Amino acid sequence: MYFRLLRDLTIRCGFLLISLAVCAANSLAAPCYTITPSSQSIHFANQAVGTTSPLMAGVIINNNCTTTLQISSIALTPSEFQLGMGYTWNLPPQQKLEYGINFKPDSAQTFTGSFTLGITGQSPVVISLSGTGITTGAIGTLTSPSLSFVNVPVGQQSNTQTVTLTNTGTTSMTILSIYTEPPFSVSGGKGGTVLSAGQSLPLKVIFSPSAVGTYTGDVVITSDVLNPMAVALTGTSVAATGLAITNFPTLPGATQGAAYSATFSSVGGTGGVTWTAANLPTGLTLSSSGVLSGSIPSTLTLGTYKFKITATDSASNAITDQFNMTIAAPTQADCNNISWNINGTQNPLVPITDLGTGTYLGAEGGLYLNGSNIMPASHDSDGVNLADAIQPLDANGNPDPNGSYALLSLGLSITFENFGYLKQQAFGDTTLNPHLVLVNGANPNLTAGRYANPSDPIWNTEMNYFLPQAGVTANQVVAAWVMVIDGFPTGTFPGDMSKLESEYISIVQNLHNKFPNLKMAFFSTREYAGYANGLKQPDDPETFAYETGFAVQYLMQQQLNGNPALNYNPANGPVMAPWLSWATYDWANGLIPRSDGLSWSCQDFLYDGIHNSLPSGREKNAALLLNYFKTADVTSPWFLAVP
Repeated sequence: MYFRLLRDLTIRCGFLLISLAVCAANSLAAPCYTITPSSQSIHFANQAVGTTSPLMAGVIINNNCTTTLQISSIALTPSEFQLGMGYTWNLPPQQKLEYGINFKPDSAQTFTGSFTLGITGQSPVVISLSGTGITTGAIGTLTSPSLSFVNVPVGQQSNTQTVTLTNTGTTSMTILSIYTEPPFSVSGGKGGTVLSAGQSLPLKVIFSPSAVGTYTGDVVITSDVLNPMAVALTGTSVAATGLAITNFPTLPGATQGAAYSATFSSVGGTGGVTWTAANLPTGLTLSSSGVLSGSIPSTLTLGTYKFKITATDSASNAITDQFNMTIAAPTQADCNNISWNINGTQNPLVPITDLGTGTYLGAEGGLYLNGSNIMPASHDSDGVNLADAIQPLDANGNPDPNGSYALLSLGLSITFENFGYLKQQAFGDTTLNPHLVLVNGANPNLTAGRYANPSDPIWNTEMNYFLPQAGVTANQVVAAWVMVIDGFPTGTFPGDMSKLESEYISIVQNLHNKFPNLKMAFFSTREYAGYANGLKQPDDPETFAYETGFAVQYLMQQQLNGNPALNYNPANGPVMAPWLSWATYDWANGLIPRSDGLSWSCQDFLYDGIHNSLPSGREKNAALLLNYFKTADVTSPWFLAVP
């Protein structure tokens, strides 16, 4: 959430930094500041027309003195250079502010421009910009835009389906990544593969469901000269026909020198089940109840390990499946914190979604009312009606069949990073509504308190940069996704969440006031933060990360209970806020799986234990969110081309 080192920026947000320094002096107060890059120029690598630079160029201003630095204005020209992050701000002494700039050429030529920061009482900072747009003859063609897996029994793998990527153009392209997320898996290609003109790459996709239901996903393909491509995936599962192990074949990642745990589960057996294993990685054992635990030796070779797990029921029916686990290097986070207890107890924290009518320090679980995770029917009906009414709008907010509508994200660096991956996964997904525009309005270093202030400069950045760069106006924003908290919280529950709860009310009121056609807002929460506990100055350690879920729960309950400050229905009085809903509840207690199987490995995070790892943690988080927007009855009418 808060960047402390230049290397943080490179890892977290994909920055390209030139780390030199200059100092400027104010002849009156004599403060000084340093600017990176000191050359005051940034040159982007050649970029294919219509694509965006994979790395943001970073501009960092450090206030090294005792006087507040008033950054009063931002100017960025021409439009091929885009602001990815940053805002005007009164920068306190000994702090820094980061700006990110992308290059998106719209023609094959060299562009020159400038990034200018106005500083009250001092000469402006001017960074010259240059970059060249190039054409490519590569054309990526998929044999199918989607794959569907039907009626696969729980605990079994589907038949393999193949989709082939062919370069039907005249010049080569280099694959940067190919990925999907459970319950789907993809094989047959990897980053670094070069496809010359006319060459093909067959990709094999498998569906491995762990519960009865319908699943969505994407195979995402990124390359050096083309925008992301995607194959939309759907899968339906049915009850197992016999004893079956329900775990996904690839277990959560393990960390060299750290504790590990995974719990196996089964369906369809007779009576109790006994578990055995063969060829486990050194340091791990499997209990007869199906708990794989132990500690990975620090000397164990990094890589992927394959082993077999057998479940045997009381009628001697047995099933054996092969699993694999990747053992990776330490991340510098505290990877031994594979779960976290309620403060002062030996009782593990229980996800709000699994708590039900149980309580945490007196607070009842459930996402909505009375310990339930199910939205009340009347509220859901109102949401569906609002979703059905969303239609394309022109720049002035008038209905226009050729217009657009936008989903805007708000939040801090975690939100910024994960929504960026959601955009990447969604870019080539042909099942999404072509009128939908995804706008990443999140910004690193921000807090809920900042968004709660209607006069905060961040709103100017939203209006003057993030929305126009996406090709939409404030009048075309119809929905928002919010994931934001306050860093470095203090106090004890529930008092430690009271400030955040009130800020959420102000945030949704600001959304209503600033975006006249915004009708819906969706909230998500922090993931597990236990891997940050024990590190120096963690931004949001446990149990605070867990407790932020109750702040969102409180917000939902306030609207459901008719708080006038959150009224969305004109029949009930003045409209003060949009209709509210949970999006994803992302918290799980480390490697203790939730009832739906979600868990968080240390390998899902960076060295701070807070920010999702690049790329795997962000891919996982984005896939959860994309699945929600594709499947919820209050989002699919406007998110999908065919609800």
